[in-house]
Amino acid sequence: MSFFERFEAKLGRLMLAALLAAILLPAGVVAERSYRAAHDMFAPAVASPLLRHPRATGVQGLTDVSFSSADGHTIGAWYVRSRNRAAVIVTHGTNDDRSSMLAELRLLAGAGFGVLAFDWPGLGASSGAIRWDSGAQSALAAAAGWLDARSDVDADKIGALGFSMGGVMLVRFASADQRVRAVVLEGTPSSFEDYVAYHYTRWGPLSEWPARLALSNSDLLDEALAPDRVIGKVAPRPVFLIGGDRDTEVPAVLVRKLYSAAGEPKSLWIVPGAQHGRYLQAARSEYASRVTDFFDAALLRSGVPPSRPLR
Repeated sequence: MSFFERFEAKLGRLMLAALLAAILLPAGVVAERSYRAAHDMFAPAVASPLLRHPRATGVQGLTDVSFSSADGHTIGAWYVRSRNRAAVIVTHGTNDDRSSMLAELRLLAGAGFGVLAFDWPGLGASSGAIRWDSGAQSALAAAAGWLDARSDVDADKIGALGFSMGGVMLVRFASADQRVRAVVLEGTPSSFEDYVAYHYTRWGPLSEWPARLALSNSDLLDEALAPDRVIGKVAPRPVFLIGGDRDTEVPAVLVRKLYSAAGEPKSLWIVPGAQHGRYLQAARSEYASRVTDFFDAALLRSGVPPSRPLR
């Protein structure tokens, strides 16, 4: 083989290697970013300083409490005593703690409800690991049991409000536990299959499979536990679903799909101009009246919440 033939062969191999690198390097970047984005749901978050200083919240009567779950974890929480014999459990989403639900807590406490806002295992002041599985269900069961034992709360007047991942965990719990008599779900996806399809299929298997791998250590992809598979079991207890028409995390189409799967009585509000978790900011007075009216009707008057126009 001549010098030029050897040179051409080597050049061909280099060009092939460069071509493969040009293909594989971006593919690797896509896969890594997809995996990291999905895995962030299990990432710890820096606890808010407010957890150590409940008086700084400005909520009158707010106290720092804790209770133990059946799996041995200590669950950190805030509580405001009930003035009307009814109480609401409030659950936050991923990468956060109970302080992120302070606006909802303040609203409900101001309306006379007892409010128990707790940190999911592994977040805030709660021990354990962030798994979004039976451990989260155990924490919810412990919260319901803690309220059930209080002298200021009627055990038949316990409701719950869950945001995003907190809503996913809440609807699973309420579908199997009758202690929760009324449910508000904010920014809650119909299922994680739908969530993955919405967020992680732009590049086909290259972006979808790494996301599925990141979620595989939880039971979020268990179809039997998907919110739209279990929400029907909450009926005849009332359910109120809230979404935002500018929500890019859990778009309105997924909230509507979950609403369609729910049994009666149910209601839906897609808040105009609201992003993920920004419902109160987008429609302050209407949000306040809709949420408090819902719990008033469901827990205090033991009736079907007032009908509201579908948006």
